[in-house]
Amino acid sequence: MKIEFLESPEAERGDCISLLGMPPATVAKYHKKGITTITQLSHLFRPRRRARTIPVKGRYLYELKALAIREQKTYVLHKPDIPSTPVSIYLDMEGLPDEKFIYLIGGIITQADRPDQTFSFWAKDQEEEGLIFDQLRKVLEKYPEATIYHYGSYETKAFKKNSFAFAENRLVNLLGYLRTHVYPPIYSNGLKELGKHLGFAWSDPEATGLKSIDWRKNWEESKNQNWKDRLIRYNLDDCTALKHVKAWFDSLAPTEIKKFSPYKFDTNPEFGADFNAISKAAYFDYQRSRIYFRDKKASVKPSAKVKHLGRGHVIWQPKKANEIIVAPFRPCCPYCGHKKIYHSEKKKSFKQTDLKFTRSGIKQWVIEYQSGMGKCAKCRMKHNDVVLRRVHFGDNLFAWAVNLYVNYHISHELISRLLQEEFGIYANRLYFMQRKEKWFQQFSPEITRLRDRIRQSSVIHIDETQIKLSKGSGYVWVLATTDTVCYQFTPNRESGFLTKWLQDFTGIIVTDFYGGYEPLGFRRQKCLIHLIRDLNDELFKNPFDEEYKALVVAFGKLLRLVIATIDRYGLKKRHLTKHVKDTETFRGQFVDREHKSDLAAKAAKRFRKHWDQCWNFLHHDRVPWNNNNAEAAIKAFAQHRRSVNGMVTASRLPQYLEMLSLAQTCRYRNISFLEALRRKVDVT
Repeated sequence: MKIEFLESPEAERGDCISLLGMPPATVAKYHKKGITTITQLSHLFRPRRRARTIPVKGRYLYELKALAIREQKTYVLHKPDIPSTPVSIYLDMEGLPDEKFIYLIGGIITQADRPDQTFSFWAKDQEEEGLIFDQLRKVLEKYPEATIYHYGSYETKAFKKNSFAFAENRLVNLLGYLRTHVYPPIYSNGLKELGKHLGFAWSDPEATGLKSIDWRKNWEESKNQNWKDRLIRYNLDDCTALKHVKAWFDSLAPTEIKKFSPYKFDTNPEFGADFNAISKAAYFDYQRSRIYFRDKKASVKPSAKVKHLGRGHVIWQPKKANEIIVAPFRPCCPYCGHKKIYHSEKKKSFKQTDLKFTRSGIKQWVIEYQSGMGKCAKCRMKHNDVVLRRVHFGDNLFAWAVNLYVNYHISHELISRLLQEEFGIYANRLYFMQRKEKWFQQFSPEITRLRDRIRQSSVIHIDETQIKLSKGSGYVWVLATTDTVCYQFTPNRESGFLTKWLQDFTGIIVTDFYGGYEPLGFRRQKCLIHLIRDLNDELFKNPFDEEYKALVVAFGKLLRLVIATIDRYGLKKRHLTKHVKDTETFRGQFVDREHKSDLAAKAAKRFRKHWDQCWNFLHHDRVPWNNNNAEAAIKAFAQHRRSVNGMVTASRLPQYLEMLSLAQTCRYRNISFLEALRRKVDVT
């Protein structure tokens, strides 16, 4: 049974967003943004790229619902893929919610090339409720392959309560498709309102879920057959409406939602061809390539296009070498070891393009490697003096490119353009995308030593943040000390990997208030900055709660005294222990007593739960009261996330995190990341 509210015409409903059935918290969120009407809410909808996989659950798009009501149009994000079988059962139940009693089960059985069959099972009292479910069981067992359609969770809960496990996998809740797939122009997703929108009319115009409860009570008092017939007819009408909804779902097709952009010329179907041609001719590239080059007097000439020689041929071919390195002759034959070698005058060569760093700047530097050929006097085998197989670009050039990509978040496309403009070297952006991680593998020993250094530290700062991947999402964790940073990727937010990662760690970890750290078993210091931020946010929302305000002000004064001592003496235990008495005084006055204000009581409960972990830094040397070391490293990753969010894969992200670990470690130690990549300084 579904309880429906009494319906009113659309014009009488008004334009308030609370009419959409939002939770109070969601209504309050929109009100803070100044969004109070459905019309305002509809203008917030922004179409997104359709996901490859159809979502099973997710946030309900109230903005799209408001747009559907405003335009009186049904929006279909994904075509409902509803299971269908030759035999279908449309099921509906009526009950008394307060008594948890289902008294009527009705349904329609549809089969191909056969007329529809209906059934109605009536229970006089709660003792007969089991009998009507036994009757339903026989019907479902008679049609073991039939799909059972229903509307809402009422029938699902009834099946679980009465042990209908054999049929639960056959249930299809049509209401669920109105959350992720279809947004019709109706205020609620109730069956009555949706049925009327589809043109279906109930036999009794007064029939609603609330009315059915009154009718059942009237029947129990009078035993009048008219009330019973009225309820059975209403129940079967619900099943018929459900059948109409299923047919409507099957007829839908995805709606093409146009993405509006201020940077594109909108197409008008009446005279769009002319305006599109004019708009195309106004583009910057079109003018330079189609107009100016035709004007012989024009000062601007089109840039020369890069000539591609085909697959397997390198586009960049330097002509002049700045340095020539000739490989020495082999002292003996590499095959038999004989020392008499006949040397050829012909030489093979390979040119590698690199950058040369000087005191005055950076310039292009081409190195030509030359190797002679020899022939053994004994075994007659030919050989080269040295293997010339090398990458086309040198270490300095890769170090320059990786530094720009990691430290300054410059894209591969811009790095390729900078390389050509500044040094006259052409390299496709795909070359850096495919080769930079492989080049960075030479720093794997340094990354391993960084991780070992963190494990040996007495204090480790830990934080995490989410990233959207090309398929799904994941989490990036940062483990940092005062001079070392290491990033770790995990597919979820579970902190179990830290138990193995910090297997022999005996120090203190500094974290936020995320509950996933609780089972780890390490000594912890909670970040008080997070606590202060939460307290201030609640105080801003509730400025007239005097009891809560007094607690926050007292905590602020206490922490200010502690910070003053830290600024003067540093994080030293012998100077900080004097504040233990101050913390106990604060606890006695504000934490351990009862509060009339719900907000103050909630804050006091939070203090009691985390009390020891909030003040651990008072009892140890060099333990900070905040998690700034980890949060600064998270911000560095967040800058990279802005440009790759939703495009990076789970296989390539860990390779970037290793480069970022070395870059941030250099930053914490005031070392040039570029110099570290060039092997001019030792990071570890």
